[in-house]
Amino acid sequence: MLTLARQIRGHEIMSAQMIDHQDAVKNLMAERYLLGELNASEQEAYEEHLFSCDVCFEHVKAGTEFVSHLRRMEMDEPVIVAPGFMARLMTSLRQPLTIVACALLACVSGLSVYQRGIITGLRQAQVMPTIFLSDGAKAGGTQEIRVAANSRFYLDFQLTQDENFSSYKGEILNESNHPADSFSISAEQAKDTIHVLLDSNKVGPGNYIVVVNGLSPDGRKTEVTRYRFHVLLKE
Repeated sequence: MLTLARQIRGHEIMSAQMIDHQDAVKNLMAERYLLGELNASEQEAYEEHLFSCDVCFEHVKAGTEFVSHLRRMEMDEPVIVAPGFMARLMTSLRQPLTIVACALLACVSGLSVYQRGIITGLRQAQVMPTIFLSDGAKAGGTQEIRVAANSRFYLDFQLTQDENFSSYKGEILNESNHPADSFSISAEQAKDTIHVLLDSNKVGPGNYIVVVNGLSPDGRKTEVTRYRFHVLLKE
């Protein structure tokens, strides 16, 4: 535990660029994300990485489930994942300090074992449903899509525009026009069909709009396209 704490405290601040999976594992990004130890740029970069990395996604998901389990245990105050999380957890639990420390150590060890299992599973062929957003969804209509509960699926669409942008930023807006998810697209990726991996637990039943803005080198943002779709869960 002390070694882990020193690694977390001594880690140098990473820039908010694309994070490589090996770097994420080496720098304990999942553990630091769950502990609320990432700064704003690191958190933004890691959340972008989570969107495209199934291994880290499952790693964080397992850690979140562990924290939820702790919330159900008897304690004076609820557990909050935020800076200083570790110190507050140690002082708020009624159980002896040694038990809490062992539980947290077991969590970290368990996440590593779980991650190895996920990596093994990813070596096998996987099939995920893919929904292609049609021109009708772009022209003002709403495309209905059906997905299974607790599943992940690809939402595909194409960008057709004449202006050259350095990159693109996409958002999934819900019925209240609030972002349900977001993603980035490089200029190179924009030349082909865009594949966006979504989670039905995050983008659940309801109406949504995919809005993609082109980003110019000078920072100017221009809307390129938008698609409307309605999510239904399969029974």
